Amino acid sequence: MLGCSRLSVAIGLLVLPLAFAACGGGGGHSTPATPAPTGSAAEAYICPSSQSASSVFASTNTAQARVRRAFVRRSASEDTNQFIEVTYDRAVAQQSAIAIAQSEERLGGSLVASHDYPSLGVVTHIIAVPATALAQTQSALQAQAGVRSVSLTSPRYPLTISTPYYPPDPPYFNGFPAELGQPATYHVPPYDETANVPGQWDLHAIQLEDAFGYSQSGNGSGVVNANALGSSTIKIAIIDTGEDATHPELQTKIVYQKCFVTDPSGSQSTSSFATDLQGHGTNVTGIAASDINNPNFGFAGAGGNVVIYGYRVFPVPDDTCSDEDGSATPGPICDAQSSDIVSAIDDAVAQGVNVISISLGSGPPTSKSPGCTNGVDSDTAEGQAISAAEAKNIVVVAAAGNDYTDQLEAPACDSGVIAVGASALADGQPNGSGVTTGSASHPVEYVASYSNYGSPGIALNSSSAWGIVAPGGDGASSSDGDNLHWINNLWTTTPFDADFDGYCQDDYPNDANATPPVDCSQEIEGTSMATPHVAGAAALILSVNSSYQSPSKMKQLLCSTADDIGSSYEGCGRLNVYRAMAVAVGDPDPPTPAP
Repeated sequence: MLGCSRLSVAIGLLVLPLAFAACGGGGGHSTPATPAPTGSAAEAYICPSSQSASSVFASTNTAQARVRRAFVRRSASEDTNQFIEVTYDRAVAQQSAIAIAQSEERLGGSLVASHDYPSLGVVTHIIAVPATALAQTQSALQAQAGVRSVSLTSPRYPLTISTPYYPPDPPYFNGFPAELGQPATYHVPPYDETANVPGQWDLHAIQLEDAFGYSQSGNGSGVVNANALGSSTIKIAIIDTGEDATHPELQTKIVYQKCFVTDPSGSQSTSSFATDLQGHGTNVTGIAASDINNPNFGFAGAGGNVVIYGYRVFPVPDDTCSDEDGSATPGPICDAQSSDIVSAIDDAVAQGVNVISISLGSGPPTSKSPGCTNGVDSDTAEGQAISAAEAKNIVVVAAAGNDYTDQLEAPACDSGVIAVGASALADGQPNGSGVTTGSASHPVEYVASYSNYGSPGIALNSSSAWGIVAPGGDGASSSDGDNLHWINNLWTTTPFDADFDGYCQDDYPNDANATPPVDCSQEIEGTSMATPHVAGAAALILSVNSSYQSPSKMKQLLCSTADDIGSSYEGCGRLNVYRAMAVAVGDPDPPTPAP
């Protein structure tokens, strides 16, 4: 399973934790506080120069692996280098740029990046300093004129109509005919999937086929809008472990790529390729916007025809990053620096994206890393980058976290961000929550056992709620074979090695007769998976009605049309893209909430 901010894997897959710093283009470098890596270690921090992976593992699996959320990240205190965010008054920074640079170097700091936010009236520097000099440097910087704040960067981890319309994507979205002794699921509501037959129950739970229905004439509503299938003018930015632009479901959807990877010395590598060696980013991207017009492959994405701006902010992983039971300690290359995440956010803003999806988070809130205080991100640079995006009316969606606490992880806790928790299905079989309600014929949806939430836990249909929930899955263990307990979607075709391998064989039910091309996929869980459902839905709505190009207006729409799944901690409810689309297209007789 994978999770919101943590990339957790099971069975050859792992979610990489990110060590967050700020990002930013530019910024000169003085002598680094920590020597730059050399040899193979240095190569791990270099962005790819082509679309292909340096090491491609050809899968020979005969059974699909399930990926769980478990993931352990080392403490930030173990870093030789620490990264400090210094926010200056913009006027002072412009007038005293040379003096500021000299002061930072005199204190032993090395400038990693500089971020200028005119709309906020601030300039933020990311500075690398030796851990032994951290307290002294922070204190000295805080005492300088024009300094608004000094803070330590915090860790981030990768964290699933009356006449419906089914696009020409066969198996997983549309369901399967009766095969191998199993009942037919082809267009069989409510989920077109069973415990024994895989599918995309998650997209049917949010009624995507009904939202798509508005694109077709004679849909029964009297309202037709071709863009209800999604418009290629709408851009979703996915900031993650990268995206597999060679995957058959994504080849035509990824129109822009960028990589930002900073090594421990503070040197940032960039490129225009976001090759995903881990898998988490490709999975998230597929949920948000898999191609809906490739009949030879089986998945659909919540955003329909919207396009993808793919970002990679992780180094090349090693096998410590794929430890599923937490017995090994992940190394530095399992982390992503906040400087890279902020660089990606800034670049996405510059590219004019409409929605930013972030399935990453800070880990369980602690006194040293509280996530947010009254909606203000404890990672100053990250908070500023998100505020600058929201000032441009970009909708930012982020994962709530996988710690089952009443505090949201950052950046989901940032003011203006749409936080997303995870829901799951109980069908009478053992699941991750131990929920025993529901049956094979009548599954019951509930908030997943790991999903974080805010306070109060419920504020149904109100945009004052902490956030919204969407399907994320809740498997009992990595060996849980119940398809209804997982989110099934894409996986990278270019894994680092077997530990990051997904399921690259012919689609069900022809696994034994695999012939290329294949549809690499994975079953997974987490608020990481829930988040792109909401990001994709937001992009789909913007395809038909640009008046919702506002963080507050989009949250109000999605919350006011959410379904009540009768579960504690569901925020404003569970996403229902059909009801949201009905309002956006002006259906005079919109659907009522499910009973």
